[in-house]
Amino acid sequence: MNITKKHVLIGVSAIALLLAGGFAVKSFTSTPKPVAAKAGDGHDHGAKGEHGEEEHEEEGGAIHMDAATITRSKITLVEAAPGTVSRDIRVTGTVVADADKMVHVTLRVSGIVTEVHKRLGEQVLPGDVLLVLDSRDLADAKAEYLSALRQNTLAATTLSREEGLWRKQVSAEQDYLTARAAAETAAIALAAAKQRLTVLGLSTAEITGLDRQPFSLGRLEVRSPIAGRVIGREAVRGELLSAEKEVFSVADLSSVWVELPVYAADLPAVKEGQPVSLTGQGGRTAEGKVVAAGATLDPQTGAARVVAALDNADGEWRPGDFGSGSIQAGGEMADIAVPASALQVLNGDNVVFVRNAEGFEPRVVEVGRRNSRFAEITFGLFPGEQVATGNTFLLKAEASRGEASHSHAH
Repeated sequence: MNITKKHVLIGVSAIALLLAGGFAVKSFTSTPKPVAAKAGDGHDHGAKGEHGEEEHEEEGGAIHMDAATITRSKITLVEAAPGTVSRDIRVTGTVVADADKMVHVTLRVSGIVTEVHKRLGEQVLPGDVLLVLDSRDLADAKAEYLSALRQNTLAATTLSREEGLWRKQVSAEQDYLTARAAAETAAIALAAAKQRLTVLGLSTAEITGLDRQPFSLGRLEVRSPIAGRVIGREAVRGELLSAEKEVFSVADLSSVWVELPVYAADLPAVKEGQPVSLTGQGGRTAEGKVVAAGATLDPQTGAARVVAALDNADGEWRPGDFGSGSIQAGGEMADIAVPASALQVLNGDNVVFVRNAEGFEPRVVEVGRRNSRFAEITFGLFPGEQVATGNTFLLKAEASRGEASHSHAH
């Protein structure tokens, strides 16, 4: 078959007609930023009707949403800006009580438990009575104190009288000196008896009131030294307990620790003060920081004990809870970084939703380094542009519906 110049011209004309008819349609995800039309290219990119394919492309890509709807949808905005993208060290750990806000209440004298006032899990305040003990040893110590108190009072009275008589030259100086020595001895004995009661757990107010209030000498009220929650109890009414027995554990759980085993390969990157993110059962999340980086390795596991402190003002985390998360070790600065929650995958591409006058514009971006919190954007965003973060799945759904409508229109 002979191809003439006329045939070639007809073929070229047909191809030109196909292109003019709009078959070369590009997706809104094909460029990182919309490109303005060049002057004099012969196409009105904003016109409606004549180039219907261009019109559907803009309608399918743009997400129209006013400020009130954005607020109601709980979509937050962040500004694309330089930031540090740290290295994530994945960890799992167990929540324990903060050792700096915990106390083990231990008996200082033996005795029988007559009353138990607090249960496991109950909140206590400083000075609250945890249990009451009936102790023979305490009774002996109180009796010794009361005896010393009376001896001291008598010796002080005798000294005052002998000093007056001596000054009046009614009695000999030796009688005065003897009375002064007896008074000093009685004062020392009283101080020793008072110190013994303090060691046994009595407060100054309780000791001072011993000679004024009638009660059993063997009664000892064991009190909580701090505010917190009872996390341990080893006392039953009627039980005979020995001295040095731990009867209660009280912890202030407004903050807790989480013990995180970290292996030797990652340990050099872990420093005190680094942020920690933790996720527990039920989707609970918490933010904390490293307060102690393990100095030694467990020979059995090859891991060091790293401790992070978590704020727990709402009481969601309890000792014994298990969680997984990451330690954000040192990282490098990125020219543009956005929260990882700002990223969505649409048609196989990483997309962020950029705020514009009408609502949001889906923008394909290239992602560099990333962790569980932040992602480096190497192409597709400019500093200062605002992107959506939080509930971005709503915007993804809107963009997907627009894309589907655009496809059906074809």
